Amino acid sequence: MKKYINLFKVTSVTTSILFIYLTFQLLFMSDAFVSDLGQQPSEATSVLSHRVAMFMLGISVLMFGARNLAQSKARDVICFATGITLFGLSCMGWYEFTRGTVNSSIFIAIGIETILWILFMVILLLRNNTKI
Repeated sequence: MKKYINLFKVTSVTTSILFIYLTFQLLFMSDAFVSDLGQQPSEATSVLSHRVAMFMLGISVLMFGARNLAQSKARDVICFATGITLFGLSCMGWYEFTRGTVNSSIFIAIGIETILWILFMVILLLRNNTKI
């Protein structure tokens, strides 16, 4: 029996951990989160951060719950949707940096988001060739 790393499971759990971390950051330390990006915290950023935290929580639960899914159409859709979300976040990070609205600390987020969206796309590309 061939041993292999379940790339989908590892990527799903990693994404889940990242998003639960972001949930706590945005929910309980939103002013620090905003300040770390070079922005001034305000009531508006606090309200938006708390609302975004709930989206992050939902994605975290989805990815953790999906971690053991066998290759299927549902798993493909989850990979694609999560990959697109992470791709969009990394693009928006670059966009905001080039506009000068955030500082260079955004590169940590861009790097993690880019690695994860690439992994989700690799999972989709390899899904018919091997167990992933």
